[in-house]
Amino acid sequence: MKDFFSIVYKAFIVASVISFIISLFSSGQVSYGSSITGYSILTLGIMMILLIIIQNILKITEDQSIFKIISEIFISSGPLLLLLTIIGFMLYLIIYYKSVIISGHVSSSYYSFTNITIILLLLQVYIIYSNIDNQKIHGRLNKISSGLLYLLGILASTCSIIIYTILKYFTTDGFTNKKPSNS
Repeated sequence: MKDFFSIVYKAFIVASVISFIISLFSSGQVSYGSSITGYSILTLGIMMILLIIIQNILKITEDQSIFKIISEIFISSGPLLLLLTIIGFMLYLIIYYKSVIISGHVSSSYYSFTNITIILLLLQVYIIYSNIDNQKIHGRLNKISSGLLYLLGILASTCSIIIYTILKYFTTDGFTNKKPSNS
C-alpha cells in the first residue's frame, strides 16, 4: 500500500507541475483553469505526503504522551502546512477574483508575482520530492530542507500577500491605448 501511495502522490506532483507550466506559458481562461488545476492537484499530493509523515510519526511514537505526539506532528509537518496555507490562499484569490483575472483587468505586476509565487511553490515541491526520494521518511524532513522550505514559504506567502493587494486595490478598468487619428 505504501508503494501505491508513493506512486499516486508523485503522479499528483508531476501533474501539478505540468499544469503550472501550462499556466506560465498561456493566458486568459486557459491560464486560469490550469492554475486552479495545478493548485488543486498539488494540494492532494501534499496532503498524501502529510498522511505518510503522520503515519510514520504515529509508528515511531506509539508509547509516548499525546502532547509529545502532537508536537512531533506539528514540528515535522510545519513546512508542508505552510505550503498548504499558501496554496489555499492562492486558490481563494484566483477564485474570488475570477472575473477580473479572466477579463485581464489586472496590472502587469499581478502576472509577475503570480509567476514568482508559482516558481517558489515549484521549488518547494522539488525540495520535498527530492528529500522524500533520497531518504526514507522517518517522520521528519532533514533540518536543512525544512529550513529552506520555511524560507521559500515565507517568500511565497509575501508574494501571495502582494498578489492580494494587487487584486484588491490595483485592478484596471481595461483602458487601451488608441492610435492617434490622421486628421
